[in-house]
Amino acid sequence: MTMDQFPPGYASETKGPMILCVFWAFFFVSALLVSARLYIRAWWLRNIGLDDYIIAGAMVMLTGYTVVTTINVGLGYGKHTPVIMQDGGIELLTKILIINYADFALGIMSFATPKLAIAALLNRVMNPGRFHRVWLWCLTGLVFVASSICIVVLFTMCNPPEALWKVDLIAAAATCRPQLVLVGYAIFTGAISGFVDLYLAIYPAVVLARLQITLKKKLALCAALGLGAVACAMAIVKCFQLPNATADLVIWTSIESNIIIIASCIPTLGPLYELARGNRSWSSHQRDYKNSGGQLHSASFDRLSKKPTFGDRRDAELMTRNIGTMKDGSQESILRVQENAKGVQHPRDRIQRTDQVVVEYEMNPVASSRPLF
Repeated sequence: MTMDQFPPGYASETKGPMILCVFWAFFFVSALLVSARLYIRAWWLRNIGLDDYIIAGAMVMLTGYTVVTTINVGLGYGKHTPVIMQDGGIELLTKILIINYADFALGIMSFATPKLAIAALLNRVMNPGRFHRVWLWCLTGLVFVASSICIVVLFTMCNPPEALWKVDLIAAAATCRPQLVLVGYAIFTGAISGFVDLYLAIYPAVVLARLQITLKKKLALCAALGLGAVACAMAIVKCFQLPNATADLVIWTSIESNIIIIASCIPTLGPLYELARGNRSWSSHQRDYKNSGGQLHSASFDRLSKKPTFGDRRDAELMTRNIGTMKDGSQESILRVQENAKGVQHPRDRIQRTDQVVVEYEMNPVASSRPLF
């Protein structure tokens, strides 16, 4: 079939520019936030955690996904298949298909891995009970396992597997399962991913609603910790794109992956937010963390806050501290206590509140000159 048989402008139609625009715009934001997060946690606070390592690994996968997609678009991905065949023949089409399937695997892992980082972050910040800790890991682990199986299903669709990208083998001796098998399982994986995104967004909001903090702070924290709800919407849209398997599927996968990474980073930028407001100085904040072995005491907030009122001090702590989930909803549940041999309770590896009392007096000059007896 020659190009003359297609409508005018068919050969110039491509989604390549749109793919690159969406990919790199979101990637720039994700890279910026991840860099800020790792800088704050590793260099400023000197308190890097498991969630930071996981999000760094997810960012590596997202970088690979973005770079490989860019290479594929440069080869012609996003154009119509007849146009690709005319430009480079079956060899070019085979090369694009190979890269596309490798890109598919990177895309799946780039939106599955950040969910593990969110689970680690919520376990560290929200300080849930043991059951809920296990439950969060099970939910996010289920998405990771289901996504990994989806990759296996993809590369075992045909026998031999090369028939996925070698078009000549499909018409020869290759045997392939119906495309509906892959599409159905991919929709199942997307549904699980969307449900977990929604749960990870609702859970912090429910906990924060019970805390005795200002409404403004509640809304800010709910927005920061609940951004995963947007990723849920992206997962739903992606499920509707799966039956067609067009270039739009690649775009929505990228958006979902980036949104999850962004959602996992925003709650960790509290110290940077406080610094921007002028509530803390860089040197004082760093010195207090270093002197206290990584645990910034409440007294430090008293010195660094512009307005060291009780309510403001408590709200500031919630930006970087563990939030308990006791039924009374009091901020005192931030502290996790344990008893020593004498039965005295004290914080265990958590925030320690230090109250300093200074008594000043001035002796009367006249009275000081009199004898004591």
